[in-house]
Parts: sequence; C-alpha cells; structure tokens
Amino acid sequence: MASPQYVALFSDIGGVLGNNGWDSALRLEVCRHFGLELESIDGRHRLLFDSFERGHLSFETYLEFVFFAEPRTFTLEQLRTYVYDASVPWPENIAFMAEVRKLNQLKFALISNEGQGITENRITKFGLVRLVDFMVISHFTGHRKPDPAMWKLALNLAGVEAQQSIYIDDRKVFAEFASGLGFTGIHHTSLEGTRAKLAELGLATPKLTGE
Repeated sequence: MASPQYVALFSDIGGVLGNNGWDSALRLEVCRHFGLELESIDGRHRLLFDSFERGHLSFETYLEFVFFAEPRTFTLEQLRTYVYDASVPWPENIAFMAEVRKLNQLKFALISNEGQGITENRITKFGLVRLVDFMVISHFTGHRKPDPAMWKLALNLAGVEAQQSIYIDDRKVFAEFASGLGFTGIHHTSLEGTRAKLAELGLATPKLTGE
C-alpha cells in the first residue's frame, strides 16, 4: 500500500516514459536527414508550434507550413513517417511506473505537451492506454504546461487534491511549477534517481534491472 498521503501519480511522457516526440534535437536530426538548414525552418516553427501543440493545427498542416514553403525532394508523408519512427519507448521506465502504480494502488495519469498525430502515434507505440487511467494532453485540452489548467484538469478528472499527488517531469521547471500548485514534484533525471525519491516519500518501488 502507498503512503497514506498519496493516492495519485502523474507523469510527463517525453523524457520519462520514452524520448521526446518533437524537440529541437529531433528537428536538427530531421534537417540533417533531409538535407535542410535548421535556420530555414526554425523561424516558421516558432510561429506555428504553440498553435500546433494546443490542438489548433494538425501535424500535417504544421509540417506543410514549416517545411514545405518551397519545393522539396521529399514528401510530407516521408517526413511524417520519419518523425513517427523516431519516437522510442523506454520499456524499463514504463514497466517501473506500472509496477509503482500497482504496488501502491495509485491512480496514474499523464500530463504532457504534445501535438496531434504525434500523440496518437506514441499512445499506440508506448502502450499508454493500458498503462494509465487517463491522459491530459495539450492538443486535447487547448492548454500547454506551464498553464495551471493542465494540472488542475488532471486533479479534477482523478478526483484528488494536489497534496495527495506526485508529479514527475524531466523538465525541472515543470516539476517545480507543479510543486507550486501543491503537488510533490519530482524532477526525473534517471530511473534510479526517481525510484529513490519515490522511496523517500514512503512508496513501495520495484527492483531495477541489474539489481
């Protein structure tokens, strides 16, 4: 059983359960693969990315306006497939979170900034429907972290208070922001570190590979 203080666990997706779905490193990789200069798409990306992650643009529309302002030697479908294929789940992290949830009888949900298309691909590839009770994703809600509405919606859906909840994120600022809302925030830098922090909070944690 969990520490009686906690009844819910919330986590980001990218950087905790797998790699990031669409970040600066992947955009650079895409540009190198397709023979583009990052500067040629970066300005357009910055103008459209917020609307994309808030669900106002489809991934195809975003890609079209960011990458296809001029003729290319590759197609939108090839680009989209490359981005989807770049998403990699981290099975040990996913199994660890599932076991923490089970051992402590916690509600478990995701709070993530991700756009349309990328989200659906990762939900399937990472097996997230089987892992969690629900997901609060930016393009579903029209909000993006650090908008407090993201965390408040998650609390309302779970029917819990922030003080009863743990939030895990690989971005330190978001873990700190959640702490400011009353959550116990954990900055995820490694599975070993997160396991130690959860144990300090009184939660039962499984052994990791190699122990």
